[in-house]
Amino acid sequence: MKILSLCLVFSIFAFGCSAKQAQAAAPVTTPDSRAQSSAAASAAVPTSAAQHTDPVSALSSLGFYVYDQPIDLPIAAPIPALKGESVKVSDFIGNITLLNFWATWCPPCRAEMPSIERLYKQMSGTNFRIVAVDAGEHRSQVASFIEKNKYTFPIYLDESNELSSIFAARGLPSTYLVNKEGKVIAARIGAMEYDQAELIKLLKELADG
Repeated sequence: MKILSLCLVFSIFAFGCSAKQAQAAAPVTTPDSRAQSSAAASAAVPTSAAQHTDPVSALSSLGFYVYDQPIDLPIAAPIPALKGESVKVSDFIGNITLLNFWATWCPPCRAEMPSIERLYKQMSGTNFRIVAVDAGEHRSQVASFIEKNKYTFPIYLDESNELSSIFAARGLPSTYLVNKEGKVIAARIGAMEYDQAELIKLLKELADG
């Protein structure tokens, strides 16, 4: 029942590029939901100084939906890596993580990947990681795409679509921000430029906090 409940929570906000047609869309939040989210997000990632960016306002302005309460990651088994070691749910603890679900056939996914590469390089040396999970494609197909485009950020594989059916229930790309406690605090559905100055500033503050 716990996994089912988590699936429902994630699927409510999952929409974007369908298997037949690629679309980029952002989740809609109401003023009430943003107000309710403020305390939860602040508690999840505390800020100690007035000069720090307010995470709820910053994430909302960038098109993220901020959850009222941080959500446990519904990941039961390690996620195989395209190269290197698999990632386990325990590996999310201690870092701010951008968890991105994508596919080679999805135009919005392909459009945002250069900015994810730039973000990866700019966040080097901080407590930040990227976990980019390909949804449902064969390892050789993903490897060919990554090699052709010279991407260096970590790629993982969900060949069975087991995770994608939860995190990207209605489309791709679907991206989640995971705090240092390994809990999801925000979701961004649809493509965006991930190396925006405002987002990088926020991520560095969260990573260093």
